[in-house]
Amino acid sequence: MQKTIDASKLELKESIVNIRRVAKTVKGGRNMRFSVTVVVGDGEGHVGVGLGKAREIPEAVRKAIEDAKKKLILVPMVRTTIPHKILGIFGAGKVLLMPGSEGTGVIAGSSVRTVLELAGVKDVRAKSIGSNNAGNMAYATIEGLKGLKTLSEVSRLRGKTKEEILGKTGMVERLEKVEDTEAENIEGTVLSVSEEANAATAEAEENIEGTVLSVPEEVEAAAGEAEEEKESPVPSEELSEEPSDTTVTPEGGEANGED
Repeated sequence: MQKTIDASKLELKESIVNIRRVAKTVKGGRNMRFSVTVVVGDGEGHVGVGLGKAREIPEAVRKAIEDAKKKLILVPMVRTTIPHKILGIFGAGKVLLMPGSEGTGVIAGSSVRTVLELAGVKDVRAKSIGSNNAGNMAYATIEGLKGLKTLSEVSRLRGKTKEEILGKTGMVERLEKVEDTEAENIEGTVLSVSEEANAATAEAEENIEGTVLSVPEEVEAAAGEAEEEKESPVPSEELSEEPSDTTVTPEGGEANGED
């Protein structure tokens, strides 16, 4: 049985989900009244639905808000969603609530969406499989939220530990191991890439340095050869001219050397 929640300590928001005009036939005629269904919640797990009737709509709304504040419940949540799937039933209204992953949003309509948003559930899927009456759907949603149980409650009722319910290692430990493994793989990949890059950089630097050193050596060798050629004396054989067979006579004629 849930504890009574003090509504005065909460910052509640109200939302009207249904306004109906009802009539009661009496001996003197018909008495016309208004029936209003209101949802109140703080967006942090507290929500309630109330019904108010009066001859004027403002009075009916006030009564419905007071009724809803008396029926506040605390919704168990896992991060931004509900712990498990559940079916809420109220009269002919049936609402199926299903947990959603982060980023799913509130996939619901009519008064079901209003109840879930004021309860603070941000990722959930809902489907109405019964009456489409707004009041019945709102109350069916509340019944479904009432039936939710946390892991600690289930472990206490079954007399088992949380690890036994989730498995030998537990879902939390499995998730942690998966995250650690992924982090190690990423770190190893980064290190291997950095080592390969460093090796390639060092090899390129060595190649560049070897090329730069070889060019001056070739230049020095060529300069040394040029200097040696300049310093070495020309052979006498190359300097002596071969005697020519033809002689020039003083008269300007030519004569052969042979007699």
